[in-house]
Amino acid sequence: MEIIIAEYAGFCGGVRRAYNMALQASQEDQSWYTLGPLVHNQAVVQDLRNRSITSVKDLDELDAGGVIIRSHGVRPQVISELNRKKLKFKDATCPLVKRVQELAQLLRGEGYEVVIFGDRDHPEVQGILGWCDNQALVVADINQAREMAAVKKLGVISQTTKNQEHYFEVIKELIHKADEVRSFNTICSASRKRQEAAIKVCRQVDLMIVIGDRTSSNTQTLVQECKNTGVKTILIQDVSDLNTGYLRGAQRVGITAGASTPDWIIKEVVNRMTHYDEGAPQEQNQEVNQDMEQDKVEETAQKTTEEIVQETAKETVQETTEETAQKTVEESNQETVEETAQKTVEESNQETMETFVKLEAEMADLAMPNRGDIVKGTVIQVLDDEVMVDVGGKSEGIIPLRELSNRKDIESADELVEVGQELEVLVLKWDDDGTILLSKKKVDNKKLMDQLEEDFKQGKVLDGTVVESVKGGLLVDVGVIGFLPASHVEDGYVKNLDDYVGKDFQFKIIEYNRHKKRGSQIVLSRKELVAEEKKRLKEQFWENVEEGQTIRGKIKRIVDYGAFIDLGGFEGLLHVSEIDHVRIDHPSSVLTEGEELDVYILALDRERERVSLSRKKLLKSPWEIVLEKYNEGDIIEGKVVRLAPFGAFVEIEPGVDGLVHISQLADYRVEKPEDVVSVGEIIKIKILSIDPERKRIGLSLKEAQEEEEDMEVQEYLEHQDEEEDF
Repeated sequence: MEIIIAEYAGFCGGVRRAYNMALQASQEDQSWYTLGPLVHNQAVVQDLRNRSITSVKDLDELDAGGVIIRSHGVRPQVISELNRKKLKFKDATCPLVKRVQELAQLLRGEGYEVVIFGDRDHPEVQGILGWCDNQALVVADINQAREMAAVKKLGVISQTTKNQEHYFEVIKELIHKADEVRSFNTICSASRKRQEAAIKVCRQVDLMIVIGDRTSSNTQTLVQECKNTGVKTILIQDVSDLNTGYLRGAQRVGITAGASTPDWIIKEVVNRMTHYDEGAPQEQNQEVNQDMEQDKVEETAQKTTEEIVQETAKETVQETTEETAQKTVEESNQETVEETAQKTVEESNQETMETFVKLEAEMADLAMPNRGDIVKGTVIQVLDDEVMVDVGGKSEGIIPLRELSNRKDIESADELVEVGQELEVLVLKWDDDGTILLSKKKVDNKKLMDQLEEDFKQGKVLDGTVVESVKGGLLVDVGVIGFLPASHVEDGYVKNLDDYVGKDFQFKIIEYNRHKKRGSQIVLSRKELVAEEKKRLKEQFWENVEEGQTIRGKIKRIVDYGAFIDLGGFEGLLHVSEIDHVRIDHPSSVLTEGEELDVYILALDRERERVSLSRKKLLKSPWEIVLEKYNEGDIIEGKVVRLAPFGAFVEIEPGVDGLVHISQLADYRVEKPEDVVSVGEIIKIKILSIDPERKRIGLSLKEAQEEEEDMEVQEYLEHQDEEEDF
């Protein structure tokens, strides 16, 4: 029996990306949930459940934990609800599905009646509906499209896992339903490749096996495509569904798998099939074959999320080329479904408008841009160090790399622009050969400076990133580089400006001079914003604080007499006497600046706005620890801390000492305690008595030594008995 595996089978880029994100989440120290099954495959769902990632149907079931948005995407209202409930989330929506969501939103915003080709109950379609305010018609086939009423403007998109030919049939039916039609082929190229690869294998085999979950839309489409070829086709979810009767009499067996089928399931099926016959698989996709040589965790971890996104983007970019390559000679000689879908009523009936557009284009060709003009042009060539732009006037313009952007990290122009892109540029000068020198950077800068000037006049708050620490302050990127004086970083003195580099903050422009030659044209401040925020938090603090509360705070600074604790809007004093039950030499021996801790509100003085705090109140007293930890008769270790004529005091726990009376120091008469023990010595003592009311503990060194000797004798005797028995 010969086994042929389709070239494209198993996880697509979007599903692998979602699964990798879930694996990464499982390593984090918190509970994670998926909003519905991450993908339509029970094996994957069970695998995630084993990693403590649970599927829930509704956000109402959650008040804590993290949420992973599955590859099918969700309505925007779900994102709003996650933010409202302050739940951490990871968005694993397939990048191609996001593209469809954006198109739906765009079409709806531009006044188009939106039609979605897909299954109304599919989670992807449900999510897309949310992005166009649920004001879209979902059609599942050509019959439903035929029943649609006529409209003025129509925008058509598709569920990513549908059949492309069926989509074009629907477009052909809808083309007559509106004066203007815009259609977008949003079917995933990965799904199409799987279907084409499966059909190719079907033509070579007498049995086709499709591996995938029965609830998966793309798997069901794959099964139907295989059946349409006339070859016997069976659907199995995993190796347990593989029946030997299926394979009886089959000489060549084909295998494919849906986009939500993990590679380890494909491996198990192939391995089982090879046991039915002595022959090994004759033809396998190289990528699948490599995956099968590793366990399922390793094979999934081979590709990073970034690589998956790059693969998906690459597939999307190649989509148009692949569609063109699929055209047959027969299609090129007749009006194809695709060509019909692209024609609008305006293109086919408004010859007058076409004539006007041509005339307007010819007039534009004759216009010659002048130095200082801002014109629009189309990129016709991109090199590493320059970009060639058609700006009309039968001349090309050149944008040097230095005039393309303010960014200094750009090494090649193709990082910023591509052929066919329309740009707005400034004409700098004409060269003798007629070439025009252009600048995109100056146009962008002008627009940005205009906007910043307006923001300055209106006192708007800007977002920016601190990029560098310099003498006297910080440099901040707000689109252009502005200067933030050190005195305006906070509403007080800042010790280390380097702590702010790389962080995002909000700012206001306090000085604006676009014509300034030296120094910064824009001077920023966050001092006022910080003060306003502190005032708001301070008011909120005094409204809610009460004596006796326990509150979380952060140590701002440590002084000799205690520590000042930031309570989220106001600072309170934790006096050195309230840090611990035992005496401490200095607060820094127990506390660290920047540390977070719980403190007890000991006292409030609202008139003087003072808050006294206690850490000691939240700690067990040394005597509570002793009563929990020790009992009379216990033999323990302690440290001799001081001597007296009548005995030795031994520290049991920090803050609690017990007394070894002179009569309990040894089994002979002791003249002075220092004859037996010394300060600082660690000794074993027996607890004779504990008096919690008088807070006294009686200890004995003598009895501890006697018991220890008795134990040694007993162990010796037991050892002797064992030797005699032997």
